[in-house]
Amino acid sequence: MQSNWAAVQPDRLRMLFDTAVSRATTITTLTPSAVSVRRQPKNLKELDLHLFASSSEYSSISSRMLELDGVTAHANGWLYKKSTLLKDSFVDVRQPSRSRRLRHLPVHLLRALTAEKISKSLWITDNWSRNYYHWLTDAMPRLYVATRHYADAEVVLPSIFETIGYTHQSLEPFNLKEIRILKEKQCARVDKLLIPTYVAHTGNYNDEIIRKVGRLYREYFGASTSLGRRIYISRSKAPVRKILNESEILPVLSRYGFEIFHCENLSFKQQVKLLSEASILTGPHGAGFVNMMFMAEGATVLEIHPKDQKINTCYFSMASAFNHSYFYMLADTTSPSTLPSHLDNMIVDPVKLEEQLQAVCRD
Repeated sequence: MQSNWAAVQPDRLRMLFDTAVSRATTITTLTPSAVSVRRQPKNLKELDLHLFASSSEYSSISSRMLELDGVTAHANGWLYKKSTLLKDSFVDVRQPSRSRRLRHLPVHLLRALTAEKISKSLWITDNWSRNYYHWLTDAMPRLYVATRHYADAEVVLPSIFETIGYTHQSLEPFNLKEIRILKEKQCARVDKLLIPTYVAHTGNYNDEIIRKVGRLYREYFGASTSLGRRIYISRSKAPVRKILNESEILPVLSRYGFEIFHCENLSFKQQVKLLSEASILTGPHGAGFVNMMFMAEGATVLEIHPKDQKINTCYFSMASAFNHSYFYMLADTTSPSTLPSHLDNMIVDPVKLEEQLQAVCRD
């Protein structure tokens, strides 16, 4: 029944799925666009030039504050302006299907009848924000630029953030007036919803803003000066991108003074403090590497990547933004014929790792 209705009324469906920009009553510029020219890896080989070529330069986007009247925010993170679902609830590459949007519309209309009333609040999340990396690099820069223009800000969050341990600690330095986390199946009617747009495309950064976010955390939770600690972040408890022969490389790391940590065992405050004391960070590519933003600018990073023709350069770009010296190492994957590299585990050659550590520790 719904699918037939959808087929004959495409214009009507488009009206029910729109951007916040077109629905905003006021749009204010928060930050201008900026160009970043990334510093090359310190150990870049000519045969690997293609891995970093597309990330050598980036133009960040201008961030704006969108003010919308009468928006309904749902516990699942979906925003509605009347019956229109706002695309800004989602990242561009992960939008809900038409059938899913149709199924949720009557749910929205029913729950909106008993919605909690909020006069004014900020919205900084999308459907990727629950991820530690995206929370710190997408959501927190949005919050940072918003709070620099709007004092005594209140933030409303989807229900999932009640179960995420780092939510409140990571928001503490922003000195927010209130943090409202919607309960499951709850929604709120916000008279004036403020939506700061992204300061950069996900996986990239406005260098000045991401440095300011990192400095905010370091000054609030971290050590006043680096203690020169050398940190290895292990993914042995993670489902993917583990180093399967980690027991073989731990003695090598130990010889060079590296301490072994699992981020899962540390609170957010502890992670900030630990990395603020570090001068060198190494480990396999993963969310724990975002913690390099808590290191004093000019530190050193060695990232171990699954070997592939195209690698994720988000931490190469972040290291450049923080003026960290960036080194990389490519490791063999264990199931290259059956799994994409970002879902595969790795084997690291201890001899090659030692060669890299020698260069890193001399830097």
